[in-house]
Amino acid sequence: MKKLKTLVTLLFFCATLTSLPLAQIKQKNETQSLVLEHISVIDVAKGTIKSNATVIITGDRIAAIGKNSKVKIPKNAQAIDATGKFLIPGLWDMHVHLSYYGEPSLLMLIANGITGVRDMGGNPEQIDNWRKEIANGSRTGPRIIMCGPFVDGQKKMDAFRTSITSIVTTEAEARGIVRSLKQRGVDFIKVHSRILPVAYFAVADEARKQKMTFAGHLPPGVSATKASDAGVKSIEHIESLMEDVMYLDRTERDKRFQGTLDELAGTRGATVFKRFVKNGTWIVPTLFTKFKVGGIGFESKFNPVIKALNQAGVGLLAGTDFAFKDGGISPGDLHEELDLLVKGGLTPIQALQTATINPARFLNILKDYGTVERGKIADLVLLEANPFEDIRNTQKINAVIVRGKLITTSELQTIITNKQP
Repeated sequence: MKKLKTLVTLLFFCATLTSLPLAQIKQKNETQSLVLEHISVIDVAKGTIKSNATVIITGDRIAAIGKNSKVKIPKNAQAIDATGKFLIPGLWDMHVHLSYYGEPSLLMLIANGITGVRDMGGNPEQIDNWRKEIANGSRTGPRIIMCGPFVDGQKKMDAFRTSITSIVTTEAEARGIVRSLKQRGVDFIKVHSRILPVAYFAVADEARKQKMTFAGHLPPGVSATKASDAGVKSIEHIESLMEDVMYLDRTERDKRFQGTLDELAGTRGATVFKRFVKNGTWIVPTLFTKFKVGGIGFESKFNPVIKALNQAGVGLLAGTDFAFKDGGISPGDLHEELDLLVKGGLTPIQALQTATINPARFLNILKDYGTVERGKIADLVLLEANPFEDIRNTQKINAVIVRGKLITTSELQTIITNKQP
């Protein structure tokens, strides 16, 4: 998959493609079922595997799952012998910036088995257009949950960031932007790191009144406990929990950095994390960004905190924070994030949950997503090896099923070069 991801990136820059419609994929008759035989189905909820199973997909949903010998295969079905393959739910990257990276990110995500994303700040008109095209089948891409422009305080920004940022400085402005974004049709509100405390808590209160969730960074003056009590649904980036250190000058920060980490992994953290569990506050660590920013081994400094969060029962979500193409993080690096979560103390099962069932629970869409079950949307990934044995096996993708449509890795490469498979 690493080679595939690189190939996807290169071909996008070399080709003059404006969209990659699903119509370019070899389609089966709408009434024809897709059948996966002799496959091992991963149950991410229980951490078990159903071997030698048959999965029947009709339309965009899973119609049946059962033992290979007991499931009746529909007539004229497209049957695939999946012996030796493992089936997992489509993956979710819960912290992305699609507008930053641009259109190429959509197919790159699908090529890496990522069938759903939470966009944490972008152009709402652009993303809405992509969502409509994905929904009507004229474009290949993941399901997108978006916040539109994020809400922040005054700070220096380039023209692009200014265009996707809502600046607020007062309580009235904060409340007004929440109402405005709701009317604009965003799915949730995101706050960034320079919003003033008075505006932060006004966003929190107005979001509650408007029945909207809010998520984001912890700005100076807003502790993790106060943010959790105010109703923040998710706190982005593990370093946000170090708000009393992150905004100090570098000399003082380096002096206090390790001590703060030790406190978070110890009794202080235990008290804060207990409050997270009580309030339903989730954490999106984005460890891979720490590796990219701090260098080899820097992300491991946060491992004791990750372990403490997990042991306390705090909900964890996998996210990469990919943005600009030259930022070193690409659509598909979610697999690296899962590997780092395991190195941080999660089991492979728990790491896989952060990108499958946990996002579905967080987004309140478990009825349709998050597990491989009858009746759910057929966003699925076929793997060549068992991810419970080694989380890096999520990179060994044989095929991706997007809303019931099977796309093999070879077909993805062909589509990228604008040829019919």
